[in-house]
Amino acid sequence: MRDKVFLDTNILIYSVDASPDQKAKAAIAQELIKQHIRGGTGVISIQVLQEFYQVSTQKIKVPLSMEDALEYLHYMAVLETVHHDFTMLVNAVYLLKKHKLSLWDALIVQAAAAAKCSLLLTEDLQDGLRVGDLTVRNPFIPQSE
Repeated sequence: MRDKVFLDTNILIYSVDASPDQKAKAAIAQELIKQHIRGGTGVISIQVLQEFYQVSTQKIKVPLSMEDALEYLHYMAVLETVHHDFTMLVNAVYLLKKHKLSLWDALIVQAAAAAKCSLLLTEDLQDGLRVGDLTVRNPFIPQSE
C-alpha cells in the first residue's frame, strides 16, 4: 500500500491562484494534486474544503466565482475525505496543547493522523514537524536530500 498524503488548504488555494506572483507555487500545487489523485494517495478533510471555498471566493487576488469554486470542490471530491467527529476534536485539543498549534491547525493534523497519512503537505506548520507517524513538509521550500 502506498503512503497517504494529506493536502492542506493552501495547496488547493495555490492551485487556483491566478496571481502572477504565485505562478511558481501554483505549478507545484497543481502537480501535487494531480500526482495524488492519479496515485490514489491524496487525503483532505471537510475543513479543507470549507476553508478552500471561503478563501478562494473572497481572499485571493482573483477570486473564483461561486460556481467555479463549487466545480473545484466536486473535482476534489475524488480524494479521500476525512469527516471530523467529537473524538477528533478532543484529540486535536490535546495536540494543540502539546505542540502549541492553533485549533484549526491541530484539526488538520488530527485529520491527517486519523486517515493514517505519513505526510502532511502545508506551508502553515513547521517543516519537519513530527507528530507520531506523521511528518509535516512545506512543498514550496527546497528539501535537502
